Formats: sequence, C-alpha cells, structure tokens
Amino acid sequence: MEFNFEFRRLLLLLILLGGFALLGGFTPPDLSPETAHDANRVQKAWFYCLLIFTGGAAVVSVVDHWVGTMERSNLRAMYILIGVVLMIGGALWMRSLKQTVEEPQKAVAMIVYNKMCWQSGAD
Repeated sequence: MEFNFEFRRLLLLLILLGGFALLGGFTPPDLSPETAHDANRVQKAWFYCLLIFTGGAAVVSVVDHWVGTMERSNLRAMYILIGVVLMIGGALWMRSLKQTVEEPQKAVAMIVYNKMCWQSGAD
C-alpha cells in the first residue's frame, strides 16, 4: 500500500472533508437533558463516526496499492469502493446519532409550545 499525494488527490480529500464539515460532521451533537447522562457514550460514538468518515475519505483519495511483480496491477478501484462504503456508513451513523440525541430536545420544545398555545387560546 502506498500513499500518493498528488495535487488533485489532496484537492479531492479537502473537498470530501469540506463536504463533511458542511453537513456538520465535525461538530459534536448537542446533548438534550434526556441524554446528558450518556455524554461519554455520545462523544465516543461521534469520534468513531468522524474516524470512519475521514478514514474513508483518505482511502478514496490518497491510497494506491500495486500488486504483482511482472504485470503489476493497481487495486485502487477496490480501495475507492471500500472508502465510499466507509464514508456512507460514517455519514449515516453521524446523521442518526445527531437525530437521536438532538431530536428529543426539539420534540419537547414542540410539546411545550403546543401546550402553551392551547392554554393561551382557551383563556
């Protein structure tokens, strides 16, 4: 396995990591009061999501793997496939983690808002 740091490959790595940053992948999820007791578990899961996505982006962009002695062949297509699967898995896990942790906060706020509007309308 070799690393190839050509300009276009580094640019691809930066684009992939920039897209992940735009999706909010580098910011840890906001903990709701219901999940505050699981803060360490949430931080650990967030770190693993981050590690999986960045590893997949690195595999897609900068890894080469030449095999064979006489007729050498490159296994880059396999590494691209593995990297894409890792990035999709990391992004989906990050999305579900954030929804699970942050959504209860929004749901509670909506219930409180509806309750307050219903009470003020009844007066």
